[in-house]
Amino acid sequence: MKHSAILFSILALVCGRPSAAEKPNVLFIIVDDLTTTLTCMGNPGAHTPHMDALAARGVRFDHAYTQFALCNPSRCSFLTGCYPERTKALDLVTSLRGGLPEGVTLPQHFKSNGYVSGRVGKVFHVPDPKTKLDVELGAPLHKDTALFEDAKAENDPDDKPHGKAKGEGFNRAWAASSKPDSEFTDYQIASDAIRTLEQFKDKPFFLAVGFIRPHTPYVAPKPFFDAIDKPRLVLPPFYRDGGEDLSKMPASALRANNNVFRFGQPTIGEARDAMQAYLAATGFVDSQVGRVLAKLKELQLEEKTIVVLTGDHGYQLGEHGLWAKQTLFEGGTHVPLIVAAPGVKPGERDGLVEQVDIYPTLCQLAGLPLPKHLQGRSLKPMLDDPGAKGRQAAISTMVSTRTKLIGHSVRTDAFRYIEWDEGRGGEQLFDLRNDPDELHDLSKVPAHAGRMTRMRQRLAAHLKSVSAP
Repeated sequence: MKHSAILFSILALVCGRPSAAEKPNVLFIIVDDLTTTLTCMGNPGAHTPHMDALAARGVRFDHAYTQFALCNPSRCSFLTGCYPERTKALDLVTSLRGGLPEGVTLPQHFKSNGYVSGRVGKVFHVPDPKTKLDVELGAPLHKDTALFEDAKAENDPDDKPHGKAKGEGFNRAWAASSKPDSEFTDYQIASDAIRTLEQFKDKPFFLAVGFIRPHTPYVAPKPFFDAIDKPRLVLPPFYRDGGEDLSKMPASALRANNNVFRFGQPTIGEARDAMQAYLAATGFVDSQVGRVLAKLKELQLEEKTIVVLTGDHGYQLGEHGLWAKQTLFEGGTHVPLIVAAPGVKPGERDGLVEQVDIYPTLCQLAGLPLPKHLQGRSLKPMLDDPGAKGRQAAISTMVSTRTKLIGHSVRTDAFRYIEWDEGRGGEQLFDLRNDPDELHDLSKVPAHAGRMTRMRQRLAAHLKSVSAP
């Protein structure tokens, strides 16, 4: 009897974790500056058939949020599974090693656990010297810069560049190109990813693929512009009759449009053109995601591979007059998140999740140990059970481009609370169920005084917890 119990315990341990032959592969796709503009997420003007198809065979998290709406801090966060308060990366140049000198990044963790591991395109924003992978291929950004300048000269000669920096200084930072798909950076990234899949196909692999569009400039082959039905595009309230009064917004909440409309406010027509261009660039990236996923299927690896797709943060497409990232509003913090994994039934999840949860989720799905430094929590219970609850709140951090104050957003199922400099730089409260465009600030309404206190307390508890070593 004693021997049987011991044998049962051994079998349970062995069966509880995939064997080397059963280890699932991981394909982690990151799309730069991609907000929730997918057809499957309710955007009728978008054209994203390949990401929609991935969502149809996976689980789509409809309320996923970034920890910081800027490339480097966001990537440092989800590639370490830690909040920005822990990584100490709050700008575009700081390494995650400032806060995590010995932390193990997501691709490195898989490599250390027997996976062949690689990254293609833009994965890290600031290179991490301690992440040493089997394949490391960057993104030739200069290619799209030249294509953009040629397309501007051909199609928008009146928009003269301000300054001498290549690819910069245009007021309307978009253009439809007559060049074929194969000349674009994201095409090369997809091709590099396809070759890497061929190289990795016979062993358990972790491959991160980072595409660079729809980051500005919004440049793509002309057919992707033509695929967007511009008259159907709906502009946010800022561009409708009566506009939007921004005079009572905290100074930290808004920012300059330093990439699009940098030198002049857009007309309604120009705003619609910009939205079309963003969606065209998104459509082009979608086509390249489709090429990579087609190769995965061709290699008969689709049923053996966990596929995760996300953007590195959200993006304002005219909401509050903003065409940029680096905000704490819904547009800046809301991201797409799709997980397709062996044995996981397709569906949608409405509960709140955070990008910091990606790292522990992949570890649990692959049967890998969880590093002690992780601050996120696995989404596997939500993947397994459609009725499982999400987080009570999703929390994001930002440094204001105008005032340099640090701010935070607390997003619950129904409300968003925003504070700057612990409230000294301003506070906002929005009822998202009745005011999804975040137009009516309730922070000073007496009836919400108790909610404001609870939001402050929740944020303070969170910051104390995640800032500790």
